[in-house]
Amino acid sequence: MRIRYFASAAVAAGTKEEFIDLAAIEESNLNNSGTSTRAPSADDSSLGGPIHGGTATETASTHSSVTLGELLDYLSAHRAPETVKETVGSDGQPVLQRIPSLARVLGQSSFLINGKNERSRDRVLKESDMVDILPPFAGG
Repeated sequence: MRIRYFASAAVAAGTKEEFIDLAAIEESNLNNSGTSTRAPSADDSSLGGPIHGGTATETASTHSSVTLGELLDYLSAHRAPETVKETVGSDGQPVLQRIPSLARVLGQSSFLINGKNERSRDRVLKESDMVDILPPFAGG
């Protein structure tokens, strides 16, 4: 599934776009419930799951039971907490930039699935879906 991040969501995620393997999130959910003994595979990223940059991962399963809420919980759990990054300003002086946690940004964001506003965390997702994460923008 394709996920696009906008504005502060892109800053918090560290990317503007990524592809998620929903089948691997289902496996992760099974592992967390204690009903599966699957070991991490060589395809799992360093974040511990199905996050891929660049190209979509195709799976044998065409049906997913992963909900929008489960996806958001997964993304929140697999990203860094709020951090402060030091950079150098145009005047040569150090500047501190606060980077919010993705969990915090997701809690304030709106979501589009295939271009349509989605408010229900219970919405079941498909591999072919595109999710846009839209944090609050200035002016409404």
